[in-house]
Amino acid sequence: MKDLVCLHAGTSGPATWDRFVPAFEELGYRVHCPALLGHGPAPRKRPYRLDDFRDHLLRELDGLDRVTFIGNSLGAFVASAIAVAEPERVERMVLEEPPVPPRDAQDGGPSLRSLPAPALLAAGWLTRRRCDPTLLRDVIADLRHPHPEWWSGLPTVTAPTLLIAGGAKSHLDQTRFPLVAAALPAATVITIQAGHRIHSHEPERWLAAVRDFLE
Repeated sequence: MKDLVCLHAGTSGPATWDRFVPAFEELGYRVHCPALLGHGPAPRKRPYRLDDFRDHLLRELDGLDRVTFIGNSLGAFVASAIAVAEPERVERMVLEEPPVPPRDAQDGGPSLRSLPAPALLAAGWLTRRRCDPTLLRDVIADLRHPHPEWWSGLPTVTAPTLLIAGGAKSHLDQTRFPLVAAALPAATVITIQAGHRIHSHEPERWLAAVRDFLE
């Protein structure tokens, strides 16, 4: 049986995938929905850096030789970071609205809403039952820094990849996704006009696209 790992967005949780698990199991997958670092029962580690999410998940997945990833937002970025670190372990990837960090100091970063630090802490406090209140602030700060190693590693990821963009309703810069697809050897970009959390707002269209890709 093949292993499928579903990674939630920041401030979300594994339950976001519950409605899709039966469909994935019908496709022959053993489904894993871990909590990302700083969420729910997962450990907390301040400050939160993108590499920490990757390393924590690699430890969680110890024993799984090859996996398919589905990720939304932060979860999508973490999936891509694992693929860059250990490309031989990744069978396929579905990246839903991943934030795309700058390549260098001259490159534009992810078009995240420019909220001051107190507002980010307030947003984290509102989701404190799901995750560490400081997590959102730390993640957004790290995403605004260049990540040249991630960019240089993308061409080594040969796993077929479906990148799903949310269109005009999303707060992310949609022009960044084709740049990522161009760096990956086997990537396709599609758009579902649903905003940042496509699987929540357009679940049937999202599942149809993902099922076609996985099949």
